[in-house]
Amino acid sequence: MNRFIEKVTGPVIPLPTPFTSSFEVDHEALYSYVQFLVSNGISNVMTTVGTSRFNLLSESEVKKVNETVVKAADGKAITIVANPTTGGTASAVDFARHAEKIGADLFLAYYPERYYGEENTFQYFKTIHDSVGIGILIHEMPMRNGMGGGNVQYSISLLERLMELKNIVGVKEEALDAEYSNKVVAALKDKAVIIGAGGGMSRYFLRDHDLGSKAFLGGLGNFSPRLELDFFEAMMKGDREKAGRIVNEIELPYFNKVVPIGWHPALKIALNLKGLIKEFERPPMKQPGATDRELVSEALRANGWL
Repeated sequence: MNRFIEKVTGPVIPLPTPFTSSFEVDHEALYSYVQFLVSNGISNVMTTVGTSRFNLLSESEVKKVNETVVKAADGKAITIVANPTTGGTASAVDFARHAEKIGADLFLAYYPERYYGEENTFQYFKTIHDSVGIGILIHEMPMRNGMGGGNVQYSISLLERLMELKNIVGVKEEALDAEYSNKVVAALKDKAVIIGAGGGMSRYFLRDHDLGSKAFLGGLGNFSPRLELDFFEAMMKGDREKAGRIVNEIELPYFNKVVPIGWHPALKIALNLKGLIKEFERPPMKQPGATDRELVSEALRANGWL
């Protein structure tokens, strides 16, 4: 039995990396932000290659961010830390070993190259697996096709083969294709942790839960943990009416309002307006402007979050 299936349930909150006015990583703010989430009932936190701005950080900064998150959680939440989108197999192994050393619960492994066949992809993850004892999640999303044609999804057979490796315990599902996501959840529900899906919307869990998924990437829970937990509790109790109201009357209107300026910039502004972190972004990430701040402020006030 996969030892993490019953542990990783409910919202998994992706952590944006806060910056100072000089664009340095603000570890003090990150530490207090993780503590805010944990103290408000969040039981899973994750550094992701996207929300955590790992594409803007050096390798040493990524490691330090992962370390700060684990220290701040202090064993009170499942910690999932990732490698960046760049670097070869040796680099990924190094990040996995670092994750294990700092006491993270799971390592989220991102495949950084183009698709050159299933065996090549399998060997990448197997090498990481064989190098560490920490549990590993596959960051499952379309890969660029190195042999021509469009992007390539991880095949179900490849995912099932990977899950046969003892310490590969699940996926962060980001197929960006509803039909394919359904197949992933249906195939792996009894053997793997499935954190689905990208986009940070509880509405996906309305779909995935019926297929067997037990965890989902949070969105509003970044600044309103109670709402995200209320949604999950309603789903667990079979109260689809309440869960649907949260999605359709609160979540979707908020997303529709702020997503046109970009979810990541809007999230950083919301967290700043809530007094949780500073709003600064490291260039070339879009810097928050007065118009954007006002739009997010209106959306927060409409739900009583300010």
